[in-house]
Amino acid sequence: MNYYFSKYYQVSGNYSWNKLNTELDDPIIPAFNTPEHKFNIGISGRNIPLGNGIFKNTGFSINYKWIEGFLFEGSPQFTGFIDSYSLMDVQWNVNIEKINTTVKIGASNVLNNKASQTYGGPEIGRLGYISLLYEFVKK
Repeated sequence: MNYYFSKYYQVSGNYSWNKLNTELDDPIIPAFNTPEHKFNIGISGRNIPLGNGIFKNTGFSINYKWIEGFLFEGSPQFTGFIDSYSLMDVQWNVNIEKINTTVKIGASNVLNNKASQTYGGPEIGRLGYISLLYEFVKK
């Protein structure tokens, strides 16, 4: 669901409910490996009015994600419980019109909540990034 307000901002969110039909006794069905409940909620903005001016061509995004713990089923040595975890992603961007370029700076899991997404796998922490997007323009 997305809700746009004040022509500059958007609030978004979604929820997933995933449950395997266990009434079937089918040996071909692989391990489900999906949390039953997860959601995210976020806010983003662009050309934000602040004081007397507007941050023209500037935007931001903040997104919070929560994932419920679940049983991860792999081979016998890689079967175990994944704990619930949450992550927050942030991004700031600016469009530089003179050179047809957008600069994005952000981080996934900005709070560095280390979490494992597969049993026996590594814990994943923060990932920062900077990107440049050049737009070819016909003259």
